[in-house]
Amino acid sequence: MRYQENALATALALAFSFPVHAQDLPVFIGDEIVVTPTRTPQKLSESLAATTVLTSKDIDASGAMDLPTLLQGLAGVEISRTGGFGSQSAIRLRGAEADHTLILVDGLRMSSVSAGTTAIEHLPLAEIERIEIVRGNVSSAYGSEAIGGVVRIFTRKGSGPISPRIEAGAGTHKNRQINASVGGELPSGFSLYLGAGQTRGGGFSAVKKQFIPAPSVFSPADMDDDDSRNTHLNFQLRQRIGDHFNWGISTLQTRADVEYDGSVSNHADQQLNQYSAFAEGSPTSAWTTRLTLARSQDNLDNDLNGVPGDRYDTRINQIHWENTLRFNEHSIRFGLEAQHQKLKSNQVFSQTSRKALSAYAGWGLKLDAHGLDIGARYDDYSDFGGHATGRVAYGYQFTPALKGFAAMASAFKAPTFNDLYLDFPPFYFSNPNLDPERSKNAELGLNYAAGGQFIQATLFAGRARDMIVVDPITFATTVNLDKSRNHGLELSWSGKVAGMDARAALTFQNPEDAQTGLSLLRRAQRFGSAALSGRIGKIGWRTELNASGAHPDVHVSNFTRTKAPGYAVLNLSAEYLISNDWKLTGHVLNALDADYSLVHGYATPGRGFRLELVYTSK
Repeated sequence: MRYQENALATALALAFSFPVHAQDLPVFIGDEIVVTPTRTPQKLSESLAATTVLTSKDIDASGAMDLPTLLQGLAGVEISRTGGFGSQSAIRLRGAEADHTLILVDGLRMSSVSAGTTAIEHLPLAEIERIEIVRGNVSSAYGSEAIGGVVRIFTRKGSGPISPRIEAGAGTHKNRQINASVGGELPSGFSLYLGAGQTRGGGFSAVKKQFIPAPSVFSPADMDDDDSRNTHLNFQLRQRIGDHFNWGISTLQTRADVEYDGSVSNHADQQLNQYSAFAEGSPTSAWTTRLTLARSQDNLDNDLNGVPGDRYDTRINQIHWENTLRFNEHSIRFGLEAQHQKLKSNQVFSQTSRKALSAYAGWGLKLDAHGLDIGARYDDYSDFGGHATGRVAYGYQFTPALKGFAAMASAFKAPTFNDLYLDFPPFYFSNPNLDPERSKNAELGLNYAAGGQFIQATLFAGRARDMIVVDPITFATTVNLDKSRNHGLELSWSGKVAGMDARAALTFQNPEDAQTGLSLLRRAQRFGSAALSGRIGKIGWRTELNASGAHPDVHVSNFTRTKAPGYAVLNLSAEYLISNDWKLTGHVLNALDADYSLVHGYATPGRGFRLELVYTSK
């Protein structure tokens, strides 16, 4: 069945109308410590930026198989994907472009320098301990790509006694998964973590069969099922020396084998790798410093029925030195970053490497009811020069529970190698003279944290200019031409309903082309989610609703402008604690069998079932 926009309005209105009974949560979300908004630790309730936190408990309870499914419907977060598990996915924050969201894995960039995005569909959910999402412009702390915001992923690490964890699952849509890990503390201050696993999924055609065949786009052979397999390894070794110093090394590796539909290519092998080493310490009681050296890789190989096609191999070498000075009422932060980006491809690029040097600084003040945070950053790229960004935020504590804040910021997005250097003579030439895309943003927010409830409400507005597009006259090169704008309201809540854990999020927005007034593609004007969970003895349960209004899109086969209908997807979960160490979980995914598309013409899984058995030594 298809759900239109009224389904979203009805479902989410009900989600926000539950009677609330204030009770203390075991872990109050407002007291969560976050680091992403300013790069320094602070309470979530005291942050001067709209921030969402997902803990390991949230991730385990979600029933999601992958990161895009987990994030869909959160405040300000929209996901586009071209099929099921493992298919190409994009994340948009506050209506910004897909490459205007910066993805960090353990604080490091892990992206393609040709496409400018991160393959979030291949980051293994089993190895993610925590996610912090900052919505809104934070380029003053992170530089390029942070126009829409930052998604910072923290992978699992060893702590406490050495203990193993094993989880195995199976279900419809050819789902199979097995993950195993061991981690904990060793003698002499060492801690160790080792995790590995594999997840499979698919069982249906990525493109809806009514659009197959389509000349030069899809062939009759695309009627087949498209399956995916993801294999991963995560290793962390750390040592604490005394009370003020620690160091560590780590690697995260994932390999995806993905089938999809198309007459040019229909299979991809993609590897994401990250290697890092760090040392950090506190030379004085007020000063904390950290030095990180890392390399990330994104290697993508496409083929058509085994015949090799395009190949894009990204390598980013990174060095980051960050510092924080903390005093009674204020803190100072500063740091230096260096990147060397390199691309290898069988396509013709006029240049295949560049360097970026960056410096940033910030000052935070908390004095009685007043809070102030100022940040500035300068990024110098070897191929298009330097760019400065800044952010100013002010907060006021109206009551012990209620805090308001306002912020203004500027941001930029560096042109990709595809924008600058990819050539297909005589039909197409990139433009090495492109300027970075630029943005200015403002927001006004309220945080309420009391009685086990945490509520955020944020008004936001932003404009972007010098957007990089293909020249609409010649269709032969890229140019800085478009302007876009968006304004809206985000609402989110976490708390208790009649003794049950609950959360809800709702976003209203109007992303549009500032020149034509047309709504931007693949962005809905309203969307959200709600979840309710509880426990009776050894039995736990959870129900979750994700919903969205219709969004404009491009027709999958004839490339005309069209519209993808709205939808509402209901997921149900239940678990049984067999013993202290063993847990059995069952999931009913898309319980109402909604027929919908996140990208026009591409299929999403229908109703499905999955069982998981988890062993965790306690």
